[in-house]
Amino acid sequence: MSGILAKAMQQPVKDSEVRELFKLAHEKSKEGRETLYDAIGDLFERRADELQSHERDLMIEILQRLSLDVEMAVRVNLANRLSENGDAPYDLIRMLANDDVQVAYRILSTSPVLRDADLVEVVRHRTMQHQLAVAIRKDVSEEVSAALVETGTDDVIVTLLNNQDARISADVLEYLADESKRIDAFQKPLVRRPDLPTELAERMYYWVSAAVRNYIVENYDVDIDDLDDQMSATVSDVMQGGEEDSGVAAERLVDRLHDGGGLSIDFALKSLNQGQVSIFEFSFSRMLGIRPVLARRIIYEQGGEALGIASRAVGLERSVFLQIYQLTRKARGSDNRLSKDEVVRLTKFYESITRESAFLVLRKWQRDRRYLNAVREIRN
Repeated sequence: MSGILAKAMQQPVKDSEVRELFKLAHEKSKEGRETLYDAIGDLFERRADELQSHERDLMIEILQRLSLDVEMAVRVNLANRLSENGDAPYDLIRMLANDDVQVAYRILSTSPVLRDADLVEVVRHRTMQHQLAVAIRKDVSEEVSAALVETGTDDVIVTLLNNQDARISADVLEYLADESKRIDAFQKPLVRRPDLPTELAERMYYWVSAAVRNYIVENYDVDIDDLDDQMSATVSDVMQGGEEDSGVAAERLVDRLHDGGGLSIDFALKSLNQGQVSIFEFSFSRMLGIRPVLARRIIYEQGGEALGIASRAVGLERSVFLQIYQLTRKARGSDNRLSKDEVVRLTKFYESITRESAFLVLRKWQRDRRYLNAVREIRN
């Protein structure tokens, strides 16, 4: 502090109140330093425009040095007094914004004096708590939003997304939509943003949770059937690379839907109707909770009893079971026309199985590859 005072005494200080403050700076006690801190803050608040440039610079430097010794409550009190004052001196507000977060929080979250460059600097060089304070401001610009997203801190990004007044560029929204594939916490606040383009909501539809998917359908101009058709068409394009690649694409697609809570028998059945057999097989496997190779054996087992048990276990209607049986025979190149006797046979078998007994068989399949033994058991 002595170096600052020496520098102060070398400058012509015309203002008598400022001279008295510089004299007070000689005070060594804690109480004296707190009195000085409060007095300089008060002078800035009242007469900032009247002070000479070198006087302002020296007082800011004194305040910065005093911050190490002054009680937090004193600094917080000054910050709170100035936080919503649009006429507060810029250099003092900037100093308070870089103080400990207890002091800086109100300044960062509400002060209209701070500029975008100041906020970006705080976001890049201060703590996560400072970043959170910036993220709740009502006037967050696209530049500041981009800096907040660049931190890569999930809590900060979620806070920003929940701030409906924050402006976020289309490029940043697109980046966050892609990130929401792996970071579930981004999904809900993203789809609730009024500035999220419909095309991004449509893209997110495929991997978000069931609850978020319902919100998209209810609040965006999208059509579920069209989205499912687009998905199937997209997979068809991906699968042009050959059978091995198509299987990988189908499995990834089904895994993504399953993880997001969006895998349903309606989707699986629509895929089967559209000739996307691999998608149906992986979907059925996922719904049963068994390995794909075992699911295929169940689906195509001659006679249809295994498929009937699996369908009953997951709660499908008899008509859906018969439709799956017919379409899967067509997929294997067999005659898919069901005779009256065959319909009667399958119906009788299906109605003879309780869901509870079918589920017990499914549990055995989930543990034991020898699924045909389980089929024989239920027949008896």
